[in-house]
Amino acid sequence: MNKVEVRINNISNIQINYDILVQKGLIKETGKLVKNILRGKRALIVTDDIVDKLYTDIVKESLEKENIITSVCVITHGESNKNIESIIDIFSSLAKNELSRKDMIIALGGGVVGDMAGYAAASWMRGIDFVQIPTTLLACVDSSVGGKTGINIREGKNLVGAFHSPKLVIIDSNTLLSLPKREYNEGMAEVIKHAFLFDEKLLKLIEEHCYNNTELDIDYILKRNCELKAHIVEIDYKEQKERMFLNFGHTIGHSVENAAGYGVLLHGEAVAIGMIFAIEYGIKKGITKDKNILERAKNILSAFSLPTAIPNNIDLKEAIKLDKKRSDDKINFVFLESIGKPCVEKVSIEDIFN
Repeated sequence: MNKVEVRINNISNIQINYDILVQKGLIKETGKLVKNILRGKRALIVTDDIVDKLYTDIVKESLEKENIITSVCVITHGESNKNIESIIDIFSSLAKNELSRKDMIIALGGGVVGDMAGYAAASWMRGIDFVQIPTTLLACVDSSVGGKTGINIREGKNLVGAFHSPKLVIIDSNTLLSLPKREYNEGMAEVIKHAFLFDEKLLKLIEEHCYNNTELDIDYILKRNCELKAHIVEIDYKEQKERMFLNFGHTIGHSVENAAGYGVLLHGEAVAIGMIFAIEYGIKKGITKDKNILERAKNILSAFSLPTAIPNNIDLKEAIKLDKKRSDDKINFVFLESIGKPCVEKVSIEDIFN
């Protein structure tokens, strides 16, 4: 079994420890793994109406085999349902099934499920434990690691949320086999992002796969990406400095995603567009010295059928004003000086569009 240990000192200097476990078939061991950390006797599985049909029975039977009283809350899939109404449904399930402060939520699904289940866990009785079982590549390498939870409101994405780390992350790479190709590819956008930011060896491995049709060791990809993100989370839990680097491609990406309307572009697709914009903007400002980065990025993203240009007829100026990284008329923007060397510069919103 591959294991990544996450060790965090949060803002109150309280130690937060949890493990990320990666192994094919691991989802069948959920009950045994949860029993080791569950302080109460109840668990609520939060999942969506697609994942429910694939994996809920496996997880529920595994938990009940360990005498854990298990209930299920099924929400409607999709980014447009990552909202307060879905959170209220989760709260109602928690209440009806009598979950106490010692009990646990299990997030079974992609990033939308993980974000909402985590936010519900952070809020229910002012905070209960939860476990992440991500079933999409994007959730495995991004949203399940780091403790960010939240929901969308009409005015923007992830504007309401909380930091709340899981007690355990269970990654079964077999669950990725059921993903549509488009969803798998959007997850690769975050893998590619981490490679450009922190690990050129990983980038070359992905390029080798793209150009020479070599097989990707998916368990290695998952473990390595979790290691890279976990390291950043450990040294900068509340995003004061290094964790800002993870926003590479996200300033424009979130704005494109928001302006297009939830569901038109997948998150990873929007981030791919944002990465290319950031590299082009960095070259224009003289921050990105190696112009070959742009060609490498376009080639590798295109190999995974990811978009690299902002769609026509999208006005980003209003959307970008709601970005969480904004301060007055300026915004923290992540650039690449070179591969493995990100930096953050404060730029004006007007400068971005000039």
